[in-house]
Amino acid sequence: MTAAALPRRTGAGPLADGYDVHELLYRLLSRPWLCLAVVSPDQTPNTLRLANSLAELGTQQRRHPVEVIDALQLDLEQSTALAHRIESQKDVHNAERRVVIALESPIANPVAIGVLRVADAVLMLLKKGVSRIPEARKIIKIVGRERLIGAVLTVD
Repeated sequence: MTAAALPRRTGAGPLADGYDVHELLYRLLSRPWLCLAVVSPDQTPNTLRLANSLAELGTQQRRHPVEVIDALQLDLEQSTALAHRIESQKDVHNAERRVVIALESPIANPVAIGVLRVADAVLMLLKKGVSRIPEARKIIKIVGRERLIGAVLTVD
């Protein structure tokens, strides 16, 4: 998937404070994943904002809840517990249950690596004029190209 710019959605509605993620969600749902990690090389609250937007629209479109996990300030114990939880949910093989996890950069918080490794797919969030290519490349190396499902460029 190529990078796409996500404008802020304006007007009233369920996603008024989030991103317009309609096209992105349809592209993501065409790929197999039960656990999607959203990660950014930058310390930004937009990571959780994007995760929330994807889960909210995913729940509306699929009519099955898409859970959001705010994992932006993980410690080692939380990371281990979350990774174990995700692995055990995969054993259930419930294709209707999806989880979107907002994670800190593994460069800033290396304990996020444990959760990134159990995610089926990873979506990178980049911010125009802020994100730096060397940090993004480091995250791609940590995640592995085979699990990086795409990148999103925010312009707000």
